[in-house]
Amino acid sequence: MRRRAILGSLGLTASLAVALAAAPARSAGLDCGPPSAPQPEADTVLTQAILSPRLDEKASTALASAVRRLTSAGVPRAVIVDRAVAAYCPLVARDGSLTLDRQREAVRRFASTLTILVYDPPEPNQGETAFILSLPVRPALSLQIDAAAAKAGKTRDAWILEAIQARLAGD
Repeated sequence: MRRRAILGSLGLTASLAVALAAAPARSAGLDCGPPSAPQPEADTVLTQAILSPRLDEKASTALASAVRRLTSAGVPRAVIVDRAVAAYCPLVARDGSLTLDRQREAVRRFASTLTILVYDPPEPNQGETAFILSLPVRPALSLQIDAAAAKAGKTRDAWILEAIQARLAGD
């Protein structure tokens, strides 16, 4: 039986962070944030896959295919998430049939679904199923996590995973 690993995913990319946060409204509607640096290979593939703010089965299949193609080509996963959200958000922002709250929810849902699609299955050598956890924390706690991870000489994600495992072992 394969073990399941927990990946603490806190702040993968700038666009993802903008998409998952309750973005401030512009007078015209949804604020997709400033565009990040273009990634021509990823942008072309993702723009061809993301044609509508409505993700039906056909669109989801096209997106999954685009993700596989880009990961096979060695495009970093964080870049895929960043550029896909950057391509999707303006489509939602132009959808006049959705209220601002519905637009925000559509972008959050897309970013969440996309993150799971991009990060699971995990790296081939990882041999485990990964779950992406999204957990809002206050800035002060985030700084404490960073400090504790640095003090332990670990990455933020490794420290969070070990803290969760230690807490569960203590129960």
